[in-house]
Amino acid sequence: MSERKLVVGLGNILLKDEGVGVRCVELLRSRNLNQDVKIVDGATMGFDLLEEMRGFDRVVLVDAVDMGKEPGYIASFGAEELLKVAGGKKFSLHEFNLVDVIQLGKKLGYPMDKVRIVGIQPAEVGWGSRLSKIIEEKLPELAGRVLREISD
Repeated sequence: MSERKLVVGLGNILLKDEGVGVRCVELLRSRNLNQDVKIVDGATMGFDLLEEMRGFDRVVLVDAVDMGKEPGYIASFGAEELLKVAGGKKFSLHEFNLVDVIQLGKKLGYPMDKVRIVGIQPAEVGWGSRLSKIIEEKLPELAGRVLREISD
């Protein structure tokens, strides 16, 4: 039996680059991926994200992440690594904090070792429904990184 994989795009498409996770999963949907990969727009999920992750062997979360790097920088983290790197600070840019979701998941016994986060440093966060030019140009690379994460 093959692995069940979940890709969740996080963010708010009304705040420019903040919506890059959602835009990434839209791009991935257009590629007609394997049936073992479920793609979800998780823009408004919050802590419901934990329930969505149940039953999957591999989970990749895609988000705009403030890493203090140059705009367009892409990085992948395991859930534990994200907790160490974040050091208690808010890591993602929207209402719910990805660090809090991961910490709650650990406390509730969710297998967070199967979770990977693919983040991209945003260039512009503010009102607007379009991604900045640099993030728009990096979208295919971001999608490629997500595909590698679910394939490894």
